[in-house]
Amino acid sequence: MRIFSNYEALGDHVPLKVTHQHHYSDVDAGEGTKGSKKSFGALLNSMLKEVNQLQMKSDELTEKMITSPDEVNIHDVMVASQKALLSLNFVKSIRDRAIRAYQEIMNMR
Repeated sequence: MRIFSNYEALGDHVPLKVTHQHHYSDVDAGEGTKGSKKSFGALLNSMLKEVNQLQMKSDELTEKMITSPDEVNIHDVMVASQKALLSLNFVKSIRDRAIRAYQEIMNMR
């Protein structure tokens, strides 16, 4: 009696149950980007727009908290603030690495 197939016994392929659309996909990362090729500049620009939206949402919730504290939950204000801070720090680290890479390229002789 055979309990496992050859693939399962060798560990080459482990079937996973999909419980959420972002958890597991049979599509490789390269296959998903065929129709949507973005340059690094466009990707960075869209990331900056998203960071700006998070900052504006955080500011809006903070202002609501100051003017009418009964309408806004403090938890939502803090979550929005931390999301904005985290995304800003992430963009700053990308900027720093890009500048460092540019400087290394310029220093090569």
